[in-house]
Amino acid sequence: MSLDLRNYEPAIMQGAGATIAGPVSLGSTLAVTGVATFTVAPVFTAGIPTGAVLRTVTDSALVGATVVLTAAQSGQTFNNRSTSGTPSWTLPAAANGLWFTFTVSNTTAGFTVTGGTIHAKTSATGTAVSGTTLTNTQGTAVVGDTITLVCDGTVWRTVAQSGIFTAA
Repeated sequence: MSLDLRNYEPAIMQGAGATIAGPVSLGSTLAVTGVATFTVAPVFTAGIPTGAVLRTVTDSALVGATVVLTAAQSGQTFNNRSTSGTPSWTLPAAANGLWFTFTVSNTTAGFTVTGGTIHAKTSATGTAVSGTTLTNTQGTAVVGDTITLVCDGTVWRTVAQSGIFTAA
């Protein structure tokens, strides 16, 4: 059965609403303005990606520089390959769901990550640390060190880590 809601639009627009018993398929985009209330858990059947998921990897400059990250760069990996100076990445304003990964491929220089409150550990099994600047120093850096930070909307939390980091 097919029902064209445009035929009922005046009643719906005047608050009479519409109730449909049974499955509904939309052949186009559904735009909801206001609050959508579900009486049962919704099921979404959008395609699930198969195969490898490609993530953007951005190398630091060879000479340390400060890079201000944006929310649009969330999900990317930032790689310290600096041969001098200390690269620094500044996190965007806290927003729920943002996440960034930082890695080490050259131990000639350490790196810092700044912005908001960051909760981490000195090492994967070490002491909890908290601050606004997270540092992987040249003296402790090992190729392959990595840290992934995820924001809960208020603070940045470590969800994966290998290597030694300090926070101040």
